[in-house]
Amino acid sequence: MSAIAVAKKDFRDAVRSRTLLALTALFGLFTVGGAYLASWAAEALEGGAETTLDLIIALQTPAGYLVPIIALVVSYAAIAGERENGSLKFLLGLPHSRRDVVVGKILGRTGVVGVSILVGFAVGLIGLFAFVGSVSLVDYLGFTLVTLLFGLVYVCIGIGLSSLTRSTTKAAIGAFGLLVFFWFAWSILVQLLLYAVEGQLLMEEFPDWYVTLLSLSPDAAYGSALGAVLGESGLAMSGMYGGDELPLAARPWFGFVVLGVWALVPLALGVLRFESIDL
Repeated sequence: MSAIAVAKKDFRDAVRSRTLLALTALFGLFTVGGAYLASWAAEALEGGAETTLDLIIALQTPAGYLVPIIALVVSYAAIAGERENGSLKFLLGLPHSRRDVVVGKILGRTGVVGVSILVGFAVGLIGLFAFVGSVSLVDYLGFTLVTLLFGLVYVCIGIGLSSLTRSTTKAAIGAFGLLVFFWFAWSILVQLLLYAVEGQLLMEEFPDWYVTLLSLSPDAAYGSALGAVLGESGLAMSGMYGGDELPLAARPWFGFVVLGVWALVPLALGVLRFESIDL
């Protein structure tokens, strides 16, 4: 129960953040705006409203960018901030182990991110009803649950980084540097490697190792997991490369495995470091 006590206090402290409130409001605006723009484009180009799945595909983009930002803003200073201001020593002076603190921080900050996602998606759901008229609640629930898992992954990454350093500045640089790497550098580096190995970037059939590497970022895994839950290949790596002979990492269900690895590995490294350091 010690970790639960930490989580409750951490949730109460973090949920009052003005930055979080601003990001949650922005997330809500982006979800309803994405629903409106996708519906408007369908009306203009095709003369008819899109299906719920079509609109979910449109909402994946703002979710894919804003959920990691919200999760990292909430989590990067969770432990480093308390080490920096000295309050962590007081916290550990209570009957809490260091592992209790880490688990409690994960639970508390994931709860905060979950509230933000649920508020944003509730606004998006209103937008879907307004612009489409009928919505598959099952599909939308699946989308919401996978996005909550995606938020948990980035909370674990943020807590892991926060456990590795006593400086919030270093934790912030690490967290948002990692975002830039995932969003931009990852695909560029893989494409450079493709050119170095194959001598070209455009080909009828891409090598398995190339598709595998592109599938291993958390953002690609999020799309794959959504594709697995919703049965929509356009959300997954298979939608880009097609065919039935995709490598294991590019199959939709494997997105859950990749997300699990991204949650556990940074967190495990952070916990091991945190348990061995002198505060």
